[in-house]
Amino acid sequence: MFHGLQAGGAGLPFHAPTWEDSERWWRTVANALPAAVYMTDRAGRIVFYNEAAADLWGCHPQVGKSEWCGSWRLYKPDGTPLPHDECPMAITLKTGTPVRGVEAVAERPDGTRIPFMPYPTPLYDAAGNLTGAVNMLIDLTDRAHALQLKQQLASIVESSDDAIVSKDFNGIITSWNRGAERVFGYSPEEVIGKSITILMPPDRYDEELSILERVHRGERVDHYETVRRRKDGGLINISLTVSPVRNAEGKIIGASKIARDITERKNADAQQTLLTRELHHRTKNLFSVVQAVVSRSFAGKHTVEDAQSAVLDRLHSLAQTHMLLLEKNWEGTDLLELVRNEMRPFTNRVMISGPTVMVTPQAAQNFALALHELVTNAAKHGALSVADGRVVIEWTADMAEGRFTFCWQERDGPTVLSPTERGFGSTVLEQVMARYFEMQTQLDFAPEGVSYQMAGPLDAIITAATVSSTLAAGGGARSSGGASAGAPRS
Repeated sequence: MFHGLQAGGAGLPFHAPTWEDSERWWRTVANALPAAVYMTDRAGRIVFYNEAAADLWGCHPQVGKSEWCGSWRLYKPDGTPLPHDECPMAITLKTGTPVRGVEAVAERPDGTRIPFMPYPTPLYDAAGNLTGAVNMLIDLTDRAHALQLKQQLASIVESSDDAIVSKDFNGIITSWNRGAERVFGYSPEEVIGKSITILMPPDRYDEELSILERVHRGERVDHYETVRRRKDGGLINISLTVSPVRNAEGKIIGASKIARDITERKNADAQQTLLTRELHHRTKNLFSVVQAVVSRSFAGKHTVEDAQSAVLDRLHSLAQTHMLLLEKNWEGTDLLELVRNEMRPFTNRVMISGPTVMVTPQAAQNFALALHELVTNAAKHGALSVADGRVVIEWTADMAEGRFTFCWQERDGPTVLSPTERGFGSTVLEQVMARYFEMQTQLDFAPEGVSYQMAGPLDAIITAATVSSTLAAGGGARSSGGASAGAPRS
């Protein structure tokens, strides 16, 4: 018992706190702590735990019976089981020394696992004898979640097909993912620590200053389309998104960039625009041709039925030519295929000879119309109107001189009479090829058979593919099925 000082002659006794008072006070303080705290005796039996410990364990262990730790089960950080008698608290009681810097995982009865860091400390009496230990458990759930989120984010960044790059306010690259290596061709070792301008063509340097100014103001740059340079020097189109990077205090310390290679999309857009324009152009041309066919087909016809038949036949010929062009992606068609297509009903009575000539779509349409008029006339009035009549079709392509010639000659047909009037067919044969392709044409109605000659500049009707294919073939004549020039072919 302690006594206080006397004041004013009157003694005021002061009683020292009892052991029970001290324990009660300690328990009150421990229960007020937000951290999990519990105590054991020297044998490891739990003699006290606060509510925070019960919350962490998810259960209330039996005081005086439960040993070492109040958790349902224990695991090491790698997930392997940790026996209670090998836990950090047990080690402290067995060795008499504190355990620091280790982690463990407590499993609650409902299966929830809580990562924690223990701080077991031995307790000694005045004589230095070990009496037990006190342990504080720090819940690492938030840290584990943050670490897991960080790892997931890092995995997403690393596996992204987009280039994800971070830099400081001096424009120095500080991180570089695999997507950036794929897009730009540089490895992380080659660019980290270097200026971001290594990726920029000289005429794009001003963009970097503008982007950094916006990031300084806390602004985000969304889907900015620009051009960047790869390691091999090639230029690529990219869509750029730039965001401020902040530290824990919220201060902007740099920028992160996501760059998506949109070169293929740009090329596809350009191709689509080109195709749209080309389709518009071809449609206009086709309508012009159809209009001419329809309007001129009535010339010289005595009945609507005759005119209708002529229009349908000519449009059918155009349609067949369009199918050939579609098969070649509208890049042109082989003159031989075009001729064979028009002459199909008279296969055994036609002799064809000529080198490979890929004619342009416009030339193909007009050739088809010209051939259709020749075939129609021959079938009605010429060599193809009798059983023994035949037609010889020949053409040449002189690459050295840049000249093209085409010849249609009918043989063994009835005696030819010169027409008294010229219709749409004559217009196509004599005027269209001359006007649009600078060809000199001659249509001759000789008694022994109709002949049609055409000659002019080769480059007016051919595609670029003709040059290489003609040179590869040696510029010689070609005939289907291996037949020699001038021989009948099927």
